[in-house]
Order: sequence, then C-alpha cells, then structure tokens
Amino acid sequence: MTKTEAARGRPRDASAAQEAILDAAEAVFAEHGFDGARVDAIATSSGYNKGLIYHYFGDKLGLYTAVLGRADEQSSHLALQLFGLLSSNDAMTAGTFRLFLERACAAGFDYFAAHPRILRILAWEEAEGWTTLVKVYRQFDQSDKKRLLATFDQAQRAGVLRPAVSPQLFFHFVYNVCRSYLTSIPLLQLTGLGEGLSTPDALAQVREQIVALIVHGLVADPTSDAAET
Repeated sequence: MTKTEAARGRPRDASAAQEAILDAAEAVFAEHGFDGARVDAIATSSGYNKGLIYHYFGDKLGLYTAVLGRADEQSSHLALQLFGLLSSNDAMTAGTFRLFLERACAAGFDYFAAHPRILRILAWEEAEGWTTLVKVYRQFDQSDKKRLLATFDQAQRAGVLRPAVSPQLFFHFVYNVCRSYLTSIPLLQLTGLGEGLSTPDALAQVREQIVALIVHGLVADPTSDAAET
C-alpha cells in the first residue's frame, strides 16, 4: 500500500502514521506555537490528510496534547532509569543522593539539548502565559514527579538535603537553568560572550558546570549544616 493510500485513511501501519503526524505537528507547533499552528500545514508536512489526523487525535488540542504527552513519556522513562540508582531497602546517604542529583541534572540538560523543538514549544507556552498547557497538564502521568518529591523528602529527613531547600525548587532550577542556557546560545554569541557554544564539547562543559552548581547548592555540607542547626 502506498503512502497516498494511507493518507486516504487506510494506513498499513497505524503506529508509524501516528508517529509521522506527531513529528510533523511537533515541528509546526515549535515554529508557530499552538495558536499559530494550522492542521493543514501539519497534514501537508506529515503526508497524511486532515481526516486521519482528526481520527487519531480528535482536534488540534488533542494533537498538541499528544505531542507534549510523547515528550512527557520520554522524560518519565528517563526518570525511571534514575530511580534505579536508589534502593528502597537502603538508607539514603549523601553519596547516593549526590549521584542521583548529578545524573538527574545531566539527563535534564541532555534531553533539552536533544529536543530543541520541545524547547521552542515551551518558549511559546511561556510567552503566552502557559494558557494551553494548563488545559491539558492533568492528563499527563504525575507519578514520577511525586516519587521525586518523596525522594527529596527522604533525603531531607536523612540530613543529606539542605534543610532550608524546598524540593520543588529542584524542578525550577534544572528546568530553567538548562532551558535558558540552550535557548540563549544565539544571544550569547551575538553579544560576543562566546563562540562555538553549541558544539558537543562546549555543551558537555556547560552541563558539567550546571550540574556542579545545582548539586552543590542542594546537597548538605555536614559541617556547615551542623553548625547552622
């Protein structure tokens, strides 16, 4: 069966068709934001007609939700790998928590670096006050975020997370520091603050510095924290 036949609503591989549509939608949403994106453009780019898109995803909001949902599933998969570093049978130690934080920060940076279109979609959301994401956010799995908060609570009770630090700040730090650097590279180069900032070596160096900064700020120093308390 040809792709033209598939576009008429009889795809040989529904999963492949949906992935192609999601890829095209991600690109169009990244370029134009939710409000500016047109389903006609997504259909043209994907090679599948609007009828099939509506059949799979309902409407433009449903398609947008699926694009963000795919990204959320990817990040959840990374989270599961990170949680594998922790054992529920062992006490939380500073070394274990530090390793978890280092891997988590690095994974967040690497994910954003590898998915620039998701970064652009989030930039559109931020510029528009997150109004569209608010409508669909509750549809995404929250279990990994709840588990992360529980991990931070355990670390705080064990004295390896600074007592004055709110666990929610970890989301804020990692998300905003990693995202803002990657999206600001053209500006940094334009203002003469650096060249070649997007090369693999440069990104690896920045990732190392971001990880060190965040981990140092979160992991308790036994000497100083003992003095404070």
